[in-house]
Amino acid sequence: MCRMLTYVSRTPRTVEQAVTPEQLPVVTALSHDHKDGWGVGWRDPAGDVAVVKGADPAWRDDRYLETVTGVASDQLLVHLRKASPGMVVELVNCHPFTDGEVLFCHNGEFAASQRLRASVAERGGRPCAGTTDSELYLALVLLHARTLPWAEAIAAAVREICDDLRLDDPQALPLALNCFVLTGTRTFAYGHHEPSRLRPTTHRDFFRLQWACDDDQVVVASSLWPLPRGSAAPDRQVIEIDRATLAVTVHPPVLG
Repeated sequence: MCRMLTYVSRTPRTVEQAVTPEQLPVVTALSHDHKDGWGVGWRDPAGDVAVVKGADPAWRDDRYLETVTGVASDQLLVHLRKASPGMVVELVNCHPFTDGEVLFCHNGEFAASQRLRASVAERGGRPCAGTTDSELYLALVLLHARTLPWAEAIAAAVREICDDLRLDDPQALPLALNCFVLTGTRTFAYGHHEPSRLRPTTHRDFFRLQWACDDDQVVVASSLWPLPRGSAAPDRQVIEIDRATLAVTVHPPVLG
């Protein structure tokens, strides 16, 4: 239950430049509620993955402001964490997660069964260092990406999570499976939530993604702040952004 933002741009830029200096304080202010850590991940000039994280609220961590105003990249993501009930607030559970080549973050919640965790381990999946369902989600995406294109791997991971939930309860649904996946050549964004599972106090658009595209950049972000020139992003469809050209492909719906 977090806030996420990612962009792909023609030339390297900071988060402040991508969202405008006027909007950056609005984004940062979300960390008063989403206060259980933060993380920024990006590609450096050599094409390598770089990550900075903190377990404190972003608004009071100097490293956060230094990063979002000082790091320039053409491919970057920001994650402001609001831990799911019962999840430990510690650095190892902060997003983004990586396998050294791919950056991943998640906004949502699903019941991660021991059965599914064991299945991932048996298939030689990425071990989870922390306790979040999000790391398991990444491990599933990476497993499927061994044999499928990335967009299809994300869809396969989503289906496997939903199928596993239904083994215990045929009516079970994940709260949300929103995620960003950044590879060396592409950025992928996927929005997926179940309105029937929203808590009474949760804003109805809490899990909806928004996006904005122009000639210089494509931005995809969580809701609850006014993304300049933004509109609602497709739901339950993987958005693929080509890092070299900014060409956008919206894949068919993952689930009905």
